[in-house]
Amino acid sequence: MQLEGAVNVRDLGGHRTADGRRLAVGRVFRGDSLHRLTAADMATVSNIGLRTIVDFRLPGEVLVNGEDRLPPGATLVSLPVPGADVGAFYDLITSGDHERQRAELGQGRATEFMLRVHRGFVADQRQRDGFGIALRMMADGAHGLPLLFHCTSGKDRTGWMTAILLTALGVPYAAVLEDYLRSNAIYQARYFKLGNDLTKTGMMREPGLLRPILELNAGYLEAAFDEVGHRFGTFSQFMNRGLGMGPQSVDQLRAALLD
Repeated sequence: MQLEGAVNVRDLGGHRTADGRRLAVGRVFRGDSLHRLTAADMATVSNIGLRTIVDFRLPGEVLVNGEDRLPPGATLVSLPVPGADVGAFYDLITSGDHERQRAELGQGRATEFMLRVHRGFVADQRQRDGFGIALRMMADGAHGLPLLFHCTSGKDRTGWMTAILLTALGVPYAAVLEDYLRSNAIYQARYFKLGNDLTKTGMMREPGLLRPILELNAGYLEAAFDEVGHRFGTFSQFMNRGLGMGPQSVDQLRAALLD
């Protein structure tokens, strides 16, 4: 979907399950925050007929960036998921302390941080609760669909929510991973500009240190699924005991979303 004020909004419809069924178009969308939607964007989003917008952002993120602009008829549901504490990185960047930046982000530390974040999506019950509630809303079908869920950039929390949803529907892992990594291409030009700007202002000598935080890699998604196996044994048990989605709820989810 082409929007001016949100760049990572996309319809999840069209994904194929292993048994040949298809996720219906126009029922579930993933995205980045909607606080910068223009008048033209509002017209585009209104045509979707959204009934529910799920916001995974923390109150502090909403305070700094702004509340979502809602199309007519849409209900906002706030389900804060902690995820990454990006505020600490803002302080680190604006400090201009190059040695501190290298010490805290270099030698794989930024990557290790992101791996912990993705494992935390599974290990932390507070975070699981947000994803589980969103899933149950999708399974409710007619009462809440079409539904859009998002965080700030639409890549980490939103990426894991999407991976859970597609896996629960029976979409093969290769397609789940491909969708997860699409955010890199969407943000590539912005990240390049950010790196140049940070260098020109002198805030960072090595903007590449931020790359593991700004970009996704397959290892992050694998870490989350590995945590699923470690804590719950199987994905089905994760859905049941971790997210409160028993077999009947999963069947409802598939009935609501698959053609």
